[in-house]
Amino acid sequence: MPRVYPETFAADYARLEKTTFTRDRMRQLRCAVIGAGALGNEVARLLGLLGAAEVLVVDPDAVEASNLPRSVFFAVAKSVGRNKAEALAATAQDLFRDTQWAAIPSEIADVGFQRLAGVSLFFSCVDSDLARLEIAYISRKLRIPVIDGGLGNRNYSRGRVTYFPAGPDYACFGCMLAPKRRRELLERWQANLRPCYPESADADPVLPSTPTMAAIVASLQVELGLRAFFDTQSDTIKDRSSCSRSFEIEIHPARRLEEFSIPVSADCPFHQCDEILSALPAQNSTFEELFNNAGGEAVVLDWPICVEARCTECGHQWPPMLRLAALRRRGRCPACGSSQVLELEIIYAIGRDSPWRQKPPAALQLPADHLYSVQRRHTP
Repeated sequence: MPRVYPETFAADYARLEKTTFTRDRMRQLRCAVIGAGALGNEVARLLGLLGAAEVLVVDPDAVEASNLPRSVFFAVAKSVGRNKAEALAATAQDLFRDTQWAAIPSEIADVGFQRLAGVSLFFSCVDSDLARLEIAYISRKLRIPVIDGGLGNRNYSRGRVTYFPAGPDYACFGCMLAPKRRRELLERWQANLRPCYPESADADPVLPSTPTMAAIVASLQVELGLRAFFDTQSDTIKDRSSCSRSFEIEIHPARRLEEFSIPVSADCPFHQCDEILSALPAQNSTFEELFNNAGGEAVVLDWPICVEARCTECGHQWPPMLRLAALRRRGRCPACGSSQVLELEIIYAIGRDSPWRQKPPAALQLPADHLYSVQRRHTP
């Protein structure tokens, strides 16, 4: 698209120097916007206006016509049919040239941790509880804080923004879930048998939303998220809460803004970790070389991989080499297209007795730029 500004345009950020969002702070800020729908568009717009150093946009989906009335970056360009992350990043790069924009057209769980490890703050703009749980898991692993935004379900004039600080001592999204709901999501993610509840139970319905509420919630995400993040970087902040904080806003029929704290849930599994994160010694290193190099006994996969499956309709058998959660959501038989897939073999970890130990992660379709969880050696 043609540039909106003349070539001689230079942004003047002087008025921001008297606010929390100073140039020095913003030029050190690297953000990931996960989900490039209505919320993600608004969050990206504000980060561009504030002059963030880098913004990584993550989304696997394509732009649809229904996105245009709610997504500013898609509306100003011919974006229908393009990947959302790529369309947003390309348009934003033209508009906000002081920020470096990059796109990853995939689900957050498929992104190598090395690409995320340098991020200052995750902006969670997804509309799926499963995606939020995956973000929470990555946040715990990489010690990256999350500012999550969501629009109301039944009442589209409601929204919620929650800040989850980095570190295992703070609540994550998993702590907010009722035990039954958390168990259902984790079963879809990692259970060795398909969950017994109906397939539709995990599907997020298409709900009404407006660009006005998306703008309000996204503005709260950026304002509260950046303030909380900058506060944690300041040595002058002495009273730090041990709880994550959530803010709920309603515009209609009542008008209210409420704040509440979220304690760590005793049965949330994301707050117990006895693993180290390690990169591959070389691009084609095997799993055995990886855990030997890190001084461990095994590589624990973040996302279980299905390596053998059979279609229960036509009987075709094949190696999906796909994350279990992804296979259960969108897996299809390559022979007949049926979704009736039976998982025959799932890999959760690779140790010294595994037949996969002499294989590189690429054999399981895992990214070379990942930080793998290596289980420590237990010493007597």
